[in-house]
Amino acid sequence: MPSGSRYWTVIDDGLNVEPVADRFLRELRFGRDRAESTTKAYAGGIALFLRWCVRTGRDWTTALRTWVCS
Repeated sequence: MPSGSRYWTVIDDGLNVEPVADRFLRELRFGRDRAESTTKAYAGGIALFLRWCVRTGRDWTTALRTWVCS
């Protein structure tokens, strides 16, 4: 970031930033003033979840809704 502030995010196999994860992590870091290490922990969990969705052929929004509602 131009300000020197840092945060962690999630990238896909093509090294592209995952937009939904990035928005969430930026909000967490800067909007909610969480520590950089917090975004690192969340980014790791989000990356694992998205990888699981891809490998099992699930859409992340459907998988999340099913998991949260169960």
